[in-house]
Amino acid sequence: MVEESEYKSAYGEIASNRCEFEKTLTHNKATCALARHFWLADREGYACKSSEASAKCREILLKLRENSRFVLKLPQTSDKLPHNMEIRVQVGGMQGIQALLEDSEHGIEDINALVTQAVDKYGGVEALPYSDIVPFVGRYQGRKSRK
Repeated sequence: MVEESEYKSAYGEIASNRCEFEKTLTHNKATCALARHFWLADREGYACKSSEASAKCREILLKLRENSRFVLKLPQTSDKLPHNMEIRVQVGGMQGIQALLEDSEHGIEDINALVTQAVDKYGGVEALPYSDIVPFVGRYQGRKSRK
């Protein structure tokens, strides 16, 4: 079994451009044209083929976390959220952005295209209408617990 520190080191080398929406991809809730899929020590991961796209996604994800505080009942947000909350922010956030751009119930076919289209339409990450996106974070429910 690979030690966790060795795993993290190898992961950092493989995914030098981190895929910020990796949880969305590993849960099969979206795809991305810039995602590079890999397996490491029986764990699935994704890297981004573009450092510029990764930075833009990181910026959007940080704003989604910040704006979702109330709906997640958090007094403050940080870079790391508990797993289920992070999935809600990632998947719900992308569903909200998709709803702004196209009235579609289809799956999210390309995160990069969606992010690029939203940034172009609204003039930047800061200008996105988060008050219209965040309700999707609140509505998104991941898998039901197995009891």
